[in-house]
Amino acid sequence: MYSVFLAFSKEQPDPEDEAIKAYLDTHELIPKAQGTDKFEDQEFDVMYFGGCYLGKHHQVIEDMQRKAVERGLLTVEIERILQETTAPGTRRVADKTPESQMQALIANLVQEFYQNASFGANEEGYLKVTLEPAVIQQRLLELVGNGV
Repeated sequence: MYSVFLAFSKEQPDPEDEAIKAYLDTHELIPKAQGTDKFEDQEFDVMYFGGCYLGKHHQVIEDMQRKAVERGLLTVEIERILQETTAPGTRRVADKTPESQMQALIANLVQEFYQNASFGANEEGYLKVTLEPAVIQQRLLELVGNGV
């Protein structure tokens, strides 16, 4: 027997929080107990479930959380690549593109490069993004050239 606690920050919600709550509602998964708690000076809504009760749903929730983390890491890495680029064409596009359009382009790149080949492990075994900056820069130029 094991227990599962889901903690949702009230002050700094994670991107996957609403999707997980919607999943719980859709599948009528009702916590054994719920309330609020404070961790490291932050308020959380906490739900307690029995592991057996969640069953296969536990893996689905873990996958939702993992995918959100992967997308977040990918977004940060693509933003870093584009901010640090010294390639003249890419630098010009990055500097001249309005912020809202650049965010849409980055979202497009994240969608396109969200695949197993974009991830690996670092020396400690933690997940890391393994993108080639030149590939990202070239794809940005192609997207801008195509009017995306």
